[in-house]
Amino acid sequence: MILILMLAVVAGLNGQNLESEVVYPDTLQSTNDTVYINSPQWSEVKALRFVDNDSINWGTYGYKGVHFKVWTDNDTITIPHVNHPYDQHVKIPLASGNETSSMVLRFQATYSSDFSDEYVKENKQTISIATSEIYELGNIILYLSECSNQTNNRPSTEYAQRVTTYFDKVKNHPLINILSKKCMVNHWSTYYGFRENSISYEFQEDYLEYDTPYKHVYHDDTRIMGGHFRNMLFLVQDFVNVSRYRDFYQQNLSYYRGLEKRQSDLLPIRKMWNWIETQFPQRMDSYKVLFSPLVERSHSTQKFNRGFFKDPEFTECVMFINSSEYLDLETEYHEQLKEGLMSGIVFTEIDHNYVNPTSSIHIEKIKGLMHNKDFWASEEAQQNYRSEYAIFNEYMTHSLFCLYAAENYDAETADTIISKRVQLMERRGYSKFKDFNVRFMTMMKDNEKSVFELYSAIIGEMGKVD
Repeated sequence: MILILMLAVVAGLNGQNLESEVVYPDTLQSTNDTVYINSPQWSEVKALRFVDNDSINWGTYGYKGVHFKVWTDNDTITIPHVNHPYDQHVKIPLASGNETSSMVLRFQATYSSDFSDEYVKENKQTISIATSEIYELGNIILYLSECSNQTNNRPSTEYAQRVTTYFDKVKNHPLINILSKKCMVNHWSTYYGFRENSISYEFQEDYLEYDTPYKHVYHDDTRIMGGHFRNMLFLVQDFVNVSRYRDFYQQNLSYYRGLEKRQSDLLPIRKMWNWIETQFPQRMDSYKVLFSPLVERSHSTQKFNRGFFKDPEFTECVMFINSSEYLDLETEYHEQLKEGLMSGIVFTEIDHNYVNPTSSIHIEKIKGLMHNKDFWASEEAQQNYRSEYAIFNEYMTHSLFCLYAAENYDAETADTIISKRVQLMERRGYSKFKDFNVRFMTMMKDNEKSVFELYSAIIGEMGKVD
């Protein structure tokens, strides 16, 4: 048996420099028209027959350390994934007597992240709540454009006025004009695609470099990694230079740090994290909250893994939310109420990491429950949450927060938090939320079983909502 160990296709290749398909420089010989294939996360060896000119195509999830082992009764080769987190395709010629064929092996791109050993070690079980120079740059650019009006992210604060005044000289910058036009056509794709993919970049001296653990954050209509932000990077860099953005950020640094302190005071993430993992078996390793004082709504969350997606060695959740300034304008609110209301923004992003995979287990039952989507969600709500699965998850994540509030605040404060949550959901077009929530809370009251254990029964109970 000939042993061939392919440690690299070509030395020094990285990023997206590999060709879409590299042909292996030798032919795998067989005497029985069979090729065998395995990979670390597979439960069994695949035995594949081949015939003349009949190509075999096989893929696996790409992550650091993954490889294909391919062998016949004569030869063995090992093909590692050397292009993480991007695609890698290798074509292997096959021969058996007079038969010739080929096998294409595909390592599927993870795209979203590339966490180093050092990053994983430093961020296990950590919580971060912060503004970001890059993220604020993205939000300021969007605020100056028509995107802020189209998405209702247009606060009238002293800081917003400082932004308007300082950047008045570049209000007609080509980047602003292009984003305004794009937002008039597809505002959500443009807004999220530009805002969230900004964190794939960082400043090295005064230049933006695609050099963070995040390689792709939000899928927008550009259909490229890094989305709108990366697609228009040359204009973003020009905006930074012409506007002297970095000077503005430094001038407002104490303001940002004050917001971070206040945000941390009102977000007991560790308590929320611990509580929700008593209700579900899923586990997270790190939570990162990024916020901007220019965001009023339009919150979102993204999850990033290192390792095989079904059993990752590290999972981080990044949440994009608003600042807490608006709550401090409500002078009649006491501190616990402010904490509870602010916590609801983050909790209903966090709990998607637990609710969504659990709902996936019960997908057919959820489809049956919510087959009449118009009963559960308005036409406007269905524009953003179109499937039965997505609609149910919105109900469930917000009810889960109500349960958390009931168990972690005094009765009067909890009642106020829950009442405001019901009003919010009904405003968003989920008219059955009050009934859904009452049934859910009743089922969970003094119940020793977890939400995960009762999930099927909870879905069944919601069939009584009228």
